This record gives sequence, structure tokens and C-alpha cells, in this order.
Amino acid sequence: MIRIPFLLSLTIISLTVFAQSTPCRNVEGRYSITALSGWTVRVSGSESFVYAPEDGNMDSWSEKLDFSTADGEDIALEDAFDFYINTDFPEAYGKFKLVAKGDEKINGLEAKWATFTFSATGQASNATSAGDSTISATLQAIFYVIKKDNSLYLVNGVTEKSLFPKFDLPFRTIIRTFRAE
Repeated sequence: MIRIPFLLSLTIISLTVFAQSTPCRNVEGRYSITALSGWTVRVSGSESFVYAPEDGNMDSWSEKLDFSTADGEDIALEDAFDFYINTDFPEAYGKFKLVAKGDEKINGLEAKWATFTFSATGQASNATSAGDSTISATLQAIFYVIKKDNSLYLVNGVTEKSLFPKFDLPFRTIIRTFRAE
């Protein structure tokens, strides 16, 4: 008898945590996304940034998703994905290590995804002017390439490696709301 109320409460909590807000349309990028409740969307040109709610003063990194566009004319989805995973990311990210990769359809469009880890140094998001605010960490990212016609849509989500299990599902939930026009 105790199981039913417990399962019901888990269902309600899950629906509350992953409740979605109103779709955000990026006019210049010609796509829309829907953030989760409590997440913040900022649009700049053809790019969109979706920020997770802050975890308080101890939150050193701003967990976020970046959506951007690139010219996809005369390039296959597989070739674009391979370029990023095998050439661009290993050159750009220190200690790049591919964790997993796969294929999926997002609202009818073919997509390729990967998760990977890398080392980074940067300014803490909660830094003040006093003292050294430089921090180093091993980060984990999720990356998607989606192609429609002559456009590539690129999505990157980054968090500290230890927090990735907490953000993997919310990142993917938001990514799966993507709709190209």
C-alpha cells in the first residue's frame, strides 16, 4: 500500500522538475526550442543560450546549452559530425576523450550526438573582484549535430563531469524540443 503513494509522489516530482515553459523562437537562426521551467533562454543573433537555474554560491560553472547554426551546404551529416569529433574538438579541448556517441531523430530530423570529457580553466561564474577566481576542472559535454536542407544546427551542453548525470536528462529533454523552420 505504501508503494502507490510513493510512486505517485515520484511521478509528480518528475513532472514538476521537467515541466517545460513556452517555446522560444530564434528568428535569425530559424529554429525554436523550449526550455524547462526555471531555465533561462537568451538569444543573440542566430545563437541561443539556455542556462540552468543556479545552484547557489558554490556553483562554479554555469551549466548551459548553446544552440548555433552553420552552413551545411555540400556536407553530409556524418561528415560534419566526424569533423567535430575527430578533428575540431580534440584540437580545441585539452584532454578530449569521447565517452559515447549515437544517432537519433529530433522532430523528424536526423541527428548525431556525442558525450565527451575535457579539461578546462576559466573564471568562476560566481567570481568577485577580490582574489583569484580562476578555476580548473574536468568537464563533460553533450554535443548534437542536426541537419536540415543546407543548414547545420549545433548544440553543446557543458557541466562539471561529476554533475553530468544530473544534467544529462534535462539537456536532452530541451534538445529534443528543437524544431527547425
